[in-house]
Amino acid sequence: MKRILAKLTKSFGGKNKQPQRKRLALSQEPHCLYAIGDVHGCVDLQKRLEEKIIADGEKISGLKIILYLGDLVDRGPASAEVIDHCLTALPEYFFRICLCGNHDQALLDFYRKPVRKTEWFDFGGKETLASYGIDLDHISGLKLKQQEFETLIRQSIPPEHIEFLQSLPVALSTPGAHFVHAGMRPGIKMEEQSDYDLMWIRQEFLLDEKASDRLIVHGHTPSEEPMHGPGRIGVDTGAYMAGPLTAVRIKGKDISFMSVEG
Repeated sequence: MKRILAKLTKSFGGKNKQPQRKRLALSQEPHCLYAIGDVHGCVDLQKRLEEKIIADGEKISGLKIILYLGDLVDRGPASAEVIDHCLTALPEYFFRICLCGNHDQALLDFYRKPVRKTEWFDFGGKETLASYGIDLDHISGLKLKQQEFETLIRQSIPPEHIEFLQSLPVALSTPGAHFVHAGMRPGIKMEEQSDYDLMWIRQEFLLDEKASDRLIVHGHTPSEEPMHGPGRIGVDTGAYMAGPLTAVRIKGKDISFMSVEG
């Protein structure tokens, strides 16, 4: 299956001077693509939605892609388990791709440079570390030296999880659509978009005009239902806030939605 996808896929970096994550491009549309919004540590919803997708996709011949739009971690209770699940195998002719969201990047940044005070703790990092067995409140009372603190963090997060986070592309493009975590800066080609914008942009993207000549499918900005705008579809429906976990199903020109309730 990996060989099949490799024939259809190329990767390219942007023209910015700073190192960039990969952006993947399919030379033709998959038979069916399921793009899932922000999981945010809700592993039960993740597994249930994948089961629903697989049951649907088994009726479709050819390559099926399950695409996570980023923000696998933070906020919810089971970020470590979400990554574990992303590393499991899928049935034949299904292929899983995960994009990097701003929360996934924040976890990786913290691992690379563990600090005792960071805003990340307040927007989901504390819950993520707890899923790895790290109790920040308990640790704060131990008065660990900085080196001891760093060692504890790096021993608690499996190396395969770090390798996974490091490998995540920041975009997937098909002939008809761009799939990203947050959105795109209007009027700029994909290869010239910055990683930061693809993972963080919001107001500059959510305008009453198209940001690209292709459909843009994204997460990042939560709403009660899938969010439609000019040339864009958002599928972050607030899973960690007791909302559903949603996927947009794209099969040719047919676009529909699938979800599981919390």
